[in-house]
Amino acid sequence: MKNIFLFFWLLMLLMISCKNYNKNKTEKYQKHLDKIINIEDRIIEVKINVLLGSLVSLNIIDDYLIITDLKASKNKGIHILNKNTFKYVTSAGIIGKGPGEITRIGKTGIDSRNKILWVQDYGKMVMWQFPLDSILNNEMFKPIKKLSMNQDLFLVNKFNFLNDSIALGNAVHVVNNNSLTMSMAILNIHNNKTRRYGYGHPKAVGKKSESYSKLSVKDSIYVNCYTYCDLMTICDLKGNLKCNVYGPGWLKNKNNKKSYFYMVEFYKKNIIAAYNGDADIVINEYKRQTGNAPTKFLVFDLQGNYKKTIKTGHKFWYFCVDEENNRVIVYFEDRENPLGYFELDLE
Repeated sequence: MKNIFLFFWLLMLLMISCKNYNKNKTEKYQKHLDKIINIEDRIIEVKINVLLGSLVSLNIIDDYLIITDLKASKNKGIHILNKNTFKYVTSAGIIGKGPGEITRIGKTGIDSRNKILWVQDYGKMVMWQFPLDSILNNEMFKPIKKLSMNQDLFLVNKFNFLNDSIALGNAVHVVNNNSLTMSMAILNIHNNKTRRYGYGHPKAVGKKSESYSKLSVKDSIYVNCYTYCDLMTICDLKGNLKCNVYGPGWLKNKNNKKSYFYMVEFYKKNIIAAYNGDADIVINEYKRQTGNAPTKFLVFDLQGNYKKTIKTGHKFWYFCVDEENNRVIVYFEDRENPLGYFELDLE
């Protein structure tokens, strides 16, 4: 009898140990973000002969840097540069109300495998298909193929494709006229159906659900970074949680006065995320309230372990990674020539 009791006691102890071990693997706390590199004097400015608005979205397909002007009000809203030389190539996305024209340009989804841009039009609530070859071969190209955007659940921010049919990204779910939430979602472009997808942290609800994501098909993961809670989640491509990564501000932002993560990208075997960690709203030079843009990047490995902080010394909203040239290309908010880049060496 004594031996049986001892056996069950040891079994219970083993189960508790395994449970704690698994929890430690999936719950990671990064309390100190103190491995800092300042690259302000290494930023190389890029001058281009295109007049841009104050907000742009940056993407890369093959040898091309795709700049989507989110405040485009006339002419065209999509500009193509050679990513290696930054030489201007062409523009697309005619702004207007006619067939194949964009009324109010939004974010761009990238189908890298098929070299297609899916450009949102918030005026017509559709997504236009822009094949890269069509843009390069016809400067007056107007798209014909489009998808209606589900007004109750639609993808926002930058989104990417798992395969030829499925796009994965952050989606807005409209609860009512005064409330919305965000979650990961997938869009099937063949039947135009959008549905919620994968893991969502139970405490990232309401405004704290606002987030930015990125997927890496080659690494079989996607990462989701939250703006109003100091949290990054890493999942496999089936939506299963691999780990939650908590920063020093986790559960300390009750009134959403601070903001944390913004856009996120992959670079080789690293995760690079724009990070603020300070007041969400500030007073600008014109004594008006404005959003406080990040000035730094946090770098993690693919398991969610913090590696370093890259300080740029300038505010920015948008960036992309040119892995082939080891560059981070950034659109800055407070530089005379807003487009610039710095070389990245994380090996």
